[in-house]
Amino acid sequence: MDTSIKQGFLGQRMIVLPKNITQGIKKNPLIAPLYFTDIGFFPHASHHEVRRKNGSKQHILIYCYKGEGIIEVGGSVVTLKANTYYIIPPGVPHSYYALETNPWSIYWVHFTGAQAVHFYDKFSSRFAESAPLLSLEERRLSLFESLIGVLESGYSEANLEFVNLSLTQLLNAFLYDRFFTEVGKQLSENNTVEAAIEYMKKHLDSPLKIDDVAGNFSYSPSHFFTLFKKRTGYSPIHYFNYLKIQKACQYLSFTTMSVKEISFALGFNDPLYFSRLFKKIMSTPPLQYRNEYRH
Repeated sequence: MDTSIKQGFLGQRMIVLPKNITQGIKKNPLIAPLYFTDIGFFPHASHHEVRRKNGSKQHILIYCYKGEGIIEVGGSVVTLKANTYYIIPPGVPHSYYALETNPWSIYWVHFTGAQAVHFYDKFSSRFAESAPLLSLEERRLSLFESLIGVLESGYSEANLEFVNLSLTQLLNAFLYDRFFTEVGKQLSENNTVEAAIEYMKKHLDSPLKIDDVAGNFSYSPSHFFTLFKKRTGYSPIHYFNYLKIQKACQYLSFTTMSVKEISFALGFNDPLYFSRLFKKIMSTPPLQYRNEYRH
């Protein structure tokens, strides 16, 4: 590995786990499937440059918090700007460096284990040649800071288990950014599907049709259908029915409402149809569900 750093970076933080520690992690079944070997933060990393002719033994996630930098990997050139990230797979020659005119500030983590490749596959299937833009979320930074802070206090078994179990949450904060953003954050125009789901939740007592939902967001039914199914994997009506049945489960578990009353409360005029739909989705009739899952 050829690493060029002039004098380090003011405020930098870095943890590289000793080999004997990583060997111990491999023997711990709780954290062996996914763990990290290196983690750190380089603020305003002027002259930062790394070249690995043979690649890395681990996956490397680089999160550009501020500034800009370049990643060259597998014949591709990826520009990292503020609030973007990229994951470099192991065994692939690569290099990365900060731009001189606007050097990046980066958080980074090297991770490995049997589950690591599945996280990378999820990333590469969606962002193979680009650095996805993330929502600005301070909690993501706090996660990095928390993991670094715990390890700076030592490598006890409890410390290692906590930080490595938290690694899944950290990776999720990048791969599933839209779920990680704060609850209640104002939905943008680009979040039509999320807005549609919220609209459905507010109308569980109505027999909505796809035309109703699509029209509320000024889409044609066919375009809205395609958009919704691509994002969720379900048609709008099937998803709406799942939401209704989810609510029905709550009624059955926490109230004394009859099946007929629940049916009407959820916009079904035919209790028999409601019961058939409930059984189809939950694999058990409503009353049997109530007897088995009453809380």
